[in-house]
Amino acid sequence: MKPIQVISGQEVVFSDPLPDVHVASLPIAGCAWIDTADGVVLVDTLISYRAAVQTAERIKGPIKYIIYTHGHLDHVSGSAAFIKDNPVIIANQYLPDRLDNYKMLCRHRSRISAQQFNMPDTPDKMRENLEKIVYPTQTFLGDMTIQLGGKKFELHTARAETDDVCWIWVPEIRSAFIGDLIIGSFPNIGNPWKPTRFALDWAKTLEKVRALNPEYLFCNGAGILYQGRQVQEALDDHIEVIRNLHDQVVDCINRDMHITEMIHTVKIPEHLKNSPYLPSAYSRPEFFVYNVHRWYHGYFDGNPANILPRPEKEMKTALLELIGDTDRVLRKTRDLMQEGKAQLALQVLDILIGAEPENIEGRKLRIELLEILGKEDICLMSRNSWVYFIEQDKTFLRSKGIDV
Repeated sequence: MKPIQVISGQEVVFSDPLPDVHVASLPIAGCAWIDTADGVVLVDTLISYRAAVQTAERIKGPIKYIIYTHGHLDHVSGSAAFIKDNPVIIANQYLPDRLDNYKMLCRHRSRISAQQFNMPDTPDKMRENLEKIVYPTQTFLGDMTIQLGGKKFELHTARAETDDVCWIWVPEIRSAFIGDLIIGSFPNIGNPWKPTRFALDWAKTLEKVRALNPEYLFCNGAGILYQGRQVQEALDDHIEVIRNLHDQVVDCINRDMHITEMIHTVKIPEHLKNSPYLPSAYSRPEFFVYNVHRWYHGYFDGNPANILPRPEKEMKTALLELIGDTDRVLRKTRDLMQEGKAQLALQVLDILIGAEPENIEGRKLRIELLEILGKEDICLMSRNSWVYFIEQDKTFLRSKGIDV
């Protein structure tokens, strides 16, 4: 099973979708620059310095302003390539805190990036890249307007994918630059490795964008452009799916439903399941449910055994001792796998692996289960996670002299 690759080995694609508007795009991120009579306004700076250098070479005229739509690394990592003209760099007030946190948690973030994106776990390289990011020179909360060369740029902060969102409206060209408020797939409201996202505020922000009736909507950094009727359709579908799923989760919380039931109960409305704007290519509805539940709900799941639980390995060792036979766990796992219940089989097998991490038969069987789970999975985050742990198990087995 192959991972879904979105970062390495990709070349920048350039386009000029509107007069005075230019775009550099990669599969996971993009940036845009708007020419004016008095200079250039750059929105975001791509995911790498190399890609940013290629882009900077195409920009004609001095860059007067750089605007960060938020502080995720695929939007700010190329910043050092664009500062020769000493631009004003504008961002949400909370963006510097995000960059500080990335440095503080660099080891952790390198590890989870390896899992999510199927890339090398290289904390030293990540730390080096973080040090190159140029912090904003001006921050704000609320609304802000800049004028340059006959164009007005209306900036608005929000909480959505992050707490440091800044989206831009340029009325002269009827264009909204909204960062990752839309990414061309089911909204990234819930990432298993990342902090909580702001679902309800996200929908409210998209409603503000919709109220402007834009003709052009630059998303995913700026790598995705919707225009004409697509703008309304994309905004409508995203707003409806966010509000609908949010309200379903709230209802489930009020009914005291356990989260493990909730993720199987909450569903995308039937008429939105085949929306071309909402494929589960990056995130998925189950992650959305976990996210909203985490925002409104404490960690306590209603089971008193889970208020102050013992370490997981200790608990699973006790369960395995109670079962009394590792082969029984393996047999039950295989039975469930044959019945088409791979996820349940994985959870049963986890009793054995949690208690005996070096159990060779258990690790072999887990590879089979993860391959089944990943076979038809089109979601980058979950599929790459299956691949990551398959490789971890294979590395372990090879260390024991077993060819896999």
